[in-house]
Amino acid sequence: MRDTSVSEKFTIRKSSRRVAFGLFVLAILPIGCTEFTHFGQVSDRQGTWPVNDVRISQQQGDGQWRPIGTTDGKGKWNIQKAAIGAGGRVKFEKPGYQTVVLSESEFLQQSNVLMESSDDTSYRSGNETGWGEKQE
Repeated sequence: MRDTSVSEKFTIRKSSRRVAFGLFVLAILPIGCTEFTHFGQVSDRQGTWPVNDVRISQQQGDGQWRPIGTTDGKGKWNIQKAAIGAGGRVKFEKPGYQTVVLSESEFLQQSNVLMESSDDTSYRSGNETGWGEKQE
């Protein structure tokens, strides 16, 4: 049986701590840091299914819209907060859907945005103006 010296024991303990710390970091990385990203989902208002490929843009001080992200195949977005400017409105747009515009603070508080199909009027009867309001 081999007798390990004190320096070998210290080296083994030190390297095992490094390995344990490395494994801990690798376990935490997939979770992500929620304070650095903003994530959510876009859903169809009528069918509540996810809406993919929605362009998400933010209005700049000069009035121009700068793209900050898109939704994936499951209608989800995950945008770095560093990409989100200060104070500009945020726009969600996709062909076939009505554009949704939110203030930056509304956007940062939302985790689910509903979009209405621009050609789906099947839920309205002839005497409604929208969202169930009756015409007088």
